[in-house]
Amino acid sequence: MTMRANGEGSVYQRGDGRWVASVLDPQTGKRRSTYASTEKAARKALSGMLTRKDSGRVALDAGATLAVYGRAWVADRAGKRRRESTVREYGWRLEKYVYPVLGGRRLRELTALDVEDMLDTLAARKLSESTLRAVRNALAAMLQDAVRARHLAYNVARSSQLPEDVKQPRPVVAPTDEQVARLIRAAAETELASLLAVLVGTGARIGEALGMTWADLDLDARTWKVARTTTRDRNGSVALGKRTKTGASRELVLVPEVVASLRGQRAKVAEAQLRAGRLWVDYDLVVPSSVGTPQDARNLRRDLRPLAAGAGFPGSFHSLRHFYASVALSAVPEASVSKVLGHAKRSTTTDVYGHLRESDASTVAVAVSVAVKRGTAGL
Repeated sequence: MTMRANGEGSVYQRGDGRWVASVLDPQTGKRRSTYASTEKAARKALSGMLTRKDSGRVALDAGATLAVYGRAWVADRAGKRRRESTVREYGWRLEKYVYPVLGGRRLRELTALDVEDMLDTLAARKLSESTLRAVRNALAAMLQDAVRARHLAYNVARSSQLPEDVKQPRPVVAPTDEQVARLIRAAAETELASLLAVLVGTGARIGEALGMTWADLDLDARTWKVARTTTRDRNGSVALGKRTKTGASRELVLVPEVVASLRGQRAKVAEAQLRAGRLWVDYDLVVPSSVGTPQDARNLRRDLRPLAAGAGFPGSFHSLRHFYASVALSAVPEASVSKVLGHAKRSTTTDVYGHLRESDASTVAVAVSVAVKRGTAGL
């Protein structure tokens, strides 16, 4: 055993060959231990535990409760390989859904059945399948880092199953050509005109459109390099991200109508900059706020609602992505649509946007009828 002076912890080897790093936690008065396969790894783990101890934080191990471990994970570890907006969402889901049910359970005692019981409890509150899946994903992310830190042997959240009878989201119906056309006409003289033109003409996500800069555009070549999206920091403030949702950039071709709208938008941004004067913060954004900063999509959604209602448009910004995808899938191969939409997996395109438009369904029905009649005639 290697002891350290003044309560600085110890490193020793157990009879089974595993190495142990142990330290007295001043926050709880309990001894915390973590395990490693080599002495070097154990000393590194001890160093991390001592750093936490010296800063007044809990020296974590598998004996910590899920709430204590999870809050420390969100504060110190979760953001090292994830975007701030992702960490914020994970923290919110853990606080709202996980800790009220499992927060007092010790990390090492947690089982897949505990996780499933929690999901059943949440399902009884009529939460949707997507919400339950998001809660499980947040817990799984935290537990996976606990596995990597050798605080757990395996990730019990990953082996847990969602309840079978959960609230299913209503199927999304893509807006019709006429509905989209009415929305575009209604927005022609508003601040949303160029934004809507981009969304309709490219199928981009709202965050990607709000993260578009003039440097990303080549209006003469009619191209847009989609390189980032807007996001939120841990405080919930809107920020300009450094990547797209999937992490990959892509180049889109702009139709002449979108290019014309963007040329007009450049003049509007220049006028806004003159009005703002010294208050202007130059992010080079194509659709900035009144002072040049990234816009909050939630505010724009509020602006869209009365406009959409007046135009008889039964949807949101994201409905325009459904419109684009449904039209594209009826015209070109799925692989091409997947690349344009920026999906990491081709299956996402079909699963999320592969619904038939009513006109497509009618065409399919007629085609099937014709085929059946043709087959019957040959009998």
